[in-house]
Amino acid sequence: MLLSVFISGKVLPENVNPLPISFDFPHSYEVKVLESYSLTHPLGKLHHFPAELEEGDRVGAYLRVVPQNGTPWVGFFALGFDSAQVAHGIFSCPDAGSFCVAAGGYAYIVSAAGPQNWEQVNQRPVLEIKSVLHLKLLLFIGFTSITACGETGMQWTTERLSWEGLSIAEIKGEKLSGTGWDALKDKDVAFEVDLRTGKSRGGARP
Repeated sequence: MLLSVFISGKVLPENVNPLPISFDFPHSYEVKVLESYSLTHPLGKLHHFPAELEEGDRVGAYLRVVPQNGTPWVGFFALGFDSAQVAHGIFSCPDAGSFCVAAGGYAYIVSAAGPQNWEQVNQRPVLEIKSVLHLKLLLFIGFTSITACGETGMQWTTERLSWEGLSIAEIKGEKLSGTGWDALKDKDVAFEVDLRTGKSRGGARP
């Protein structure tokens, strides 16, 4: 299912992909992309992510969130980077009451019933987001490392796996394999990550 993302009342730039909704994990809420905040109910509570916006954060996406057990609210999620090469989308989380919004590579994990409970993923930008259903993990892939979110929140971040750029080859069982750029050898080198712990072997780093 694809929905267009609206940025401060305007459609995302043409070079940015439409905002996909990916609810791979069970969830206890509904999320809808709004064309603008002016279309929301006047009594609806507006939450900003991040909570205190800087001047550069005035561009972003408005979403209406309806928790199964709670009061509906509207969220404004600040856009990170104006690029189609970073993550964009709405994702369910391993915790059925939380969801993730990725806007221009900035990823936010938010409680649907308690939007004051949220955190921003430390990968900035996030390039890709992957659901690992059998381990109940949501993976955030950056330029040089990977972060995992589980049922109880953030679980781990790998050490640096590349000088610049990761390619994920396979997720099999409890292992993730891929390659990272080694600038000294001028080639991609293999790495492997234990998805239970975030410990890695191989890869390259300065």
